[in-house]
Amino acid sequence: MLAEQELAQKSQQVSKQPLSSAERLTLKQEQAALEQRLKKQYPKYYALKYPQPATLRALQNEVLQKGEMMLVYSVIPKRQDAKMESTTILWVIGKQQFQMFNLPLSEAQLELFINHENSSFIESITKELPEFYTISHYIYNQLLPEAARQLLIGSDTLYIVPTGPLYGLPFEALVTNDEYLSHYLIEDYAISYLSSASLLKILRDDERKIQPPLPLLAFADPEYPRCAEPDFLKSGVGCFSPLPSTADEVREIADIFNADHNKALYLGRKASRNTIFVLNERQELDDYRYIIFSTHGIVPNRINQIEQAALVLSNPLTEGYLTMADVFSLQLNADLVMLSACGTGLGKHSQNEGINGLTRAFMYAGTSTVVVSFWAISVHSAKDFNVSLFYNLKKDLRPIQALREAKLKMIQSNARQYTPFDWAAYLMFGDGK
Repeated sequence: MLAEQELAQKSQQVSKQPLSSAERLTLKQEQAALEQRLKKQYPKYYALKYPQPATLRALQNEVLQKGEMMLVYSVIPKRQDAKMESTTILWVIGKQQFQMFNLPLSEAQLELFINHENSSFIESITKELPEFYTISHYIYNQLLPEAARQLLIGSDTLYIVPTGPLYGLPFEALVTNDEYLSHYLIEDYAISYLSSASLLKILRDDERKIQPPLPLLAFADPEYPRCAEPDFLKSGVGCFSPLPSTADEVREIADIFNADHNKALYLGRKASRNTIFVLNERQELDDYRYIIFSTHGIVPNRINQIEQAALVLSNPLTEGYLTMADVFSLQLNADLVMLSACGTGLGKHSQNEGINGLTRAFMYAGTSTVVVSFWAISVHSAKDFNVSLFYNLKKDLRPIQALREAKLKMIQSNARQYTPFDWAAYLMFGDGK
């Protein structure tokens, strides 16, 4: 979508320094013109990117259902003419509840707690350090004060609207007690994430009318060219390690649904960008209820100067990446899209737009729920988690419940071979119902 790429470029230019007042005004005017172009030519996408604020009354009476609560976080930056430091506001919203909390957390503090290289939540969970539990419990107390927790009593589902660095925090892995045997937030609530409070209303207003006839479509084990350095995150030039285990994983998932492998699975060379566009041209992509991409994923400006989030399918150097703009042109009708792709959630500040961009693109294409992976986990753990998730979906659990049950199964495993690193990598964005 050309307009979306232009808009992103204008937004970056406006935020760059130094610019004269006249230059900034010109760029802002051009950005505003592009936004109006989006609104006219792509109204559905405009509604997703710039949702009209839903009133509290609408959220409580028309959107939120029994047992559902919404946590909306917003960082209020320090004003140059004010003495007060920046702070974070938390709104807790339920069908009968509404309360605002002023949290003494600046954006810099949130960044430190979550992404600091030596002593943060992400550092400790991805390296499976023993201090993870202490750090996690501390962040839990900072983000959910006792008075806010009291409002959640009796609910079973949380929709979380993050802000800034909080986009990089898997809330479900927050430790809620300081005892030896840790208790996690996911053990109390099913959790999904939203880019805004209004998004849930948009997704629920856009109800699907026709049930897809086929259960599953999966792209896995793409064919990548050999290269000297397989670690694409270090090379930065498009070297991608093979993913042969993903083929076995999606075969097992296909068998759960008794799906025809010939129609459901596109493996190896067939797991390509060209295949997706052929299916789209035949108007066949909207025939599937669940769609899986078991591939690599990249965030903007990390690989081959790709300026937007993308999925890496077969032969990316010759066939291209499946970019965010590509996804906008697809026609889906899916309950859930699974981006079991190493790297779809990687990055710090770029992560916000990377995740939002991909999830928003898939929602525009025709799904209300997207699952992304924040980091790469072991082959064994990934297969166990994904198979469990789709087994739960086959039992007709709601996606948000199916995801929670898959995580609980790992947490409660008798063998205790799983850590939060294994199950907290997967986050759900969207409705989840």
